[in-house]
Amino acid sequence: MSTHMPTVEHPTSTMHSPQLQWASGINIIAGIWLLISPWVLSFSTLTTARDNAVIFGIIVGVLAAVRLFVAPAATWLSWVNAILGIWVFISPWVLGFAGDSVALWDHLILGVIFFICGVISARAMPRSTV
Repeated sequence: MSTHMPTVEHPTSTMHSPQLQWASGINIIAGIWLLISPWVLSFSTLTTARDNAVIFGIIVGVLAAVRLFVAPAATWLSWVNAILGIWVFISPWVLGFAGDSVALWDHLILGVIFFICGVISARAMPRSTV
């Protein structure tokens, strides 16, 4: 006699789609990277670039984590990250630190990652388990 009882999931429960998992996961990792990159890549003395990296690294990482772990149906969080990706991409020119090639390339690459992963994550809908 088996003591194992099968689990029954609630009809309204959802599972994360693989697309949502990897796109949001990459944005979490990329957000952490942007946050620490001024020190790892040695541009922490560029106050504007450093502050921009810290602020937007935190925001993108937190929004992606909330979407993935708390509110998988809140696609707007991922659309915000896509828009923030555009900001991170253009910010070296807007804020005047495009002359530092390390900070410039860091922001360009991460801006593209944030944008692409934000769009992919936004288009990923949670799967129903029923």
